[in-house]
Amino acid sequence: MFEYKKLTAFISALLIGACAAAAPSAGAFADETDTTAVSETAAETEASSETGTEATTAGSPVVGDEWGGEAPTESKDIKVSGDFSYSLTNDDTVCIEMCTAEGPDVVVPAEIDGKAVTELGAHAFGEEPHSKYTTITFPGSVNYISSVNPFIFCQSLKEIKISGDSKDFTVKDGILFSKDMKTLVHYPIAKPGKSYTVPDGIETISTSALADTELEEIKFPSSLEVMGDYALSTSKNLKSLDLSGTKLSATGNFAFAECSALTEVKFPESLVSIDGGAFWDCTSLAEIELPKYLIHVGQNAFLNTALKEVVIPDSTTSIDYCAFGYKLSQTGEYVADENFTLVGNSGSGAQTYASDMDTESGYMNKFKFMTPDEYALKKEMASLQRKDEGDYEFTEKDGGAYIITCTASDTVLKVPETLDNLPVKGTYPSAFSSCTAEEIVLPEGMESLREMTFYNCTYLKNVTLPQSMKTVGNNCFDSCTALVSADLGGATEIGEGVFTKCDLLASITLSGNCTSIENGKVPFSTCYALEEINVTDGDGNFSSKDGILFSGDGKSLLKYPINRYGKTYEVPKGTKEIAKYAFTDSKLIEDVVLPDSIESIGEFAFYNCLELKKLRAHKGISNIGEFAFGYLYNEEYDTDQTADREHLAEGFKLYAPKGSEAYDYAKKNDIEVVTGTVRIRGKNISLGFIIAICSAIGAAVIGLITTIMVKKRKKRKKEAEAAERKKKYAEKKAKEEEDKENEAE
Repeated sequence: MFEYKKLTAFISALLIGACAAAAPSAGAFADETDTTAVSETAAETEASSETGTEATTAGSPVVGDEWGGEAPTESKDIKVSGDFSYSLTNDDTVCIEMCTAEGPDVVVPAEIDGKAVTELGAHAFGEEPHSKYTTITFPGSVNYISSVNPFIFCQSLKEIKISGDSKDFTVKDGILFSKDMKTLVHYPIAKPGKSYTVPDGIETISTSALADTELEEIKFPSSLEVMGDYALSTSKNLKSLDLSGTKLSATGNFAFAECSALTEVKFPESLVSIDGGAFWDCTSLAEIELPKYLIHVGQNAFLNTALKEVVIPDSTTSIDYCAFGYKLSQTGEYVADENFTLVGNSGSGAQTYASDMDTESGYMNKFKFMTPDEYALKKEMASLQRKDEGDYEFTEKDGGAYIITCTASDTVLKVPETLDNLPVKGTYPSAFSSCTAEEIVLPEGMESLREMTFYNCTYLKNVTLPQSMKTVGNNCFDSCTALVSADLGGATEIGEGVFTKCDLLASITLSGNCTSIENGKVPFSTCYALEEINVTDGDGNFSSKDGILFSGDGKSLLKYPINRYGKTYEVPKGTKEIAKYAFTDSKLIEDVVLPDSIESIGEFAFYNCLELKKLRAHKGISNIGEFAFGYLYNEEYDTDQTADREHLAEGFKLYAPKGSEAYDYAKKNDIEVVTGTVRIRGKNISLGFIIAICSAIGAAVIGLITTIMVKKRKKRKKEAEAAERKKKYAEKKAKEEEDKENEAE
């Protein structure tokens, strides 16, 4: 509860003008082609002398500090002639300031004191509610009518007439229009009839033009573009308002204020602004569907209505003070309904308004906020016809029983096959969230688990779904902190965040017929104990190899379990893609070997892998996503918003050929990159080093060969010399033997 100081002038504007009739604001003007100059001059005169505020045209938005009570007026030379008080305009013609005739029929003369009557001032026919006049006739010489609408206090007025020809105004069936029939200036408050159709061609409904009437139904033409401030205000019999066929872009301030019987409103798609106080004190208005392109909702727009909740479109970026969820007490204090609910997407204007605050003035919203999905679920659950049997509350749908809640306390919970002789087919959200079971056995025949079915089942350790299961809803096992293994049976569709905050989950088994995992680019991303993901045989969109999740055709590696054993992993040959977030947060992996077939590495693929210090990329990789490798999460990010969320991993090296996509990526992101290497026995070895080693070995081999050859030559020479000596010795011996024989003879 608070009294909002900045809105004092805003409230005063309503209270001043709404005393039994619509409050004054912008009004009707003469035909622009003939009287523009005269009208503008007169408007400026009235703005300064009658209200002290800037004159405005019909339907022009007036907000904030421009709203206020009457400022001190400049003195006028007021003259009196019979029943009329008047002033003279700059053109020395008469402006009627006040009529004191008793009525009921008032006739404004064409001349007063020899001067033509050309203007009707703001209070020409009264400045407070009265019932004196039933007919008002003014002369055709009038070319300007005050922007504050001088007819608004004439509560018994049934007819307006014009005497003589007028080039600026016309009357049809007692109703005042501009001459070109584009502006409805004023509909007499007491005109008989419960229904009225605004003529085709009308583009503007002026300030208070249809205010305070007895009309129960008003039909609007497709030509309507401008709704003046207070246009239909205090129309207490009006129950519905269909603007859907018009071209309105804004409602006008307080346009429908105090329409206390109003229960239904239809807006056009063209509407982008619901202006300040537009539905102020529409106490019967309990439901509203805002237009899908709405941008702005003005302050106090729905103050004192019966609304308890409102769905805000994403386009709505501006919601002013006290637009929704407030009532004005009899003592002038703004009272917030803390149970008021705003529905919108996260980060939208609805969420901002739900907790909007201004500490200087004590303005602080604490409204409930729901996403569209949460809101739809709330409505759905409220509409269910509920039944009870044993520990189960359920509803009948499509010939089956769908469990709403289960209150059983069994350690091993076996869900029955039937309830009230109906086959158990599925659950509603959070159906088992209060269970303390360590194991839950679901019967064959069950087909669907809605979102958060087992939410916060902190004792649940193991679960096996039946083969009849088809869908597993979003966050189905969210916060099952003791869950170790989960077999999803025959489920073909798996929702988003199914195992969020399952801190001990080590093993997951999926059906080989599974076709979709919502948010599939990051499946099971928070399962920090996960060691394996297995997929049974089937023709679905997923498969597994050694406990790692792949696409059905094996070409995309989707998820490497965060806690999978082993420091080195060789991606299978034929794999073309490392998907987004595939290795994110992996705890143990130090070395990943990519095959030559890899063409793409998705964003965040190797993000925050604390132990990964090296990665070898091939020239064939043509696409690398943001933060694909070499980055860690900055632990200081949550507490120090000046720090970047990601930072480079210290000691990380990328091994890639120069000129490749990977090389360019590393250079762009200041990641250390090493070129000219080959992988040998798990090591990245420099080609230069290999060449040097090979050269040294070659030189040594050549030297060895040379040495061996020299030694062989020497050996052969010695052998030849020895043979020669041996030969000569043999020849000498033979000669000596021959000589001896000769001597003996």
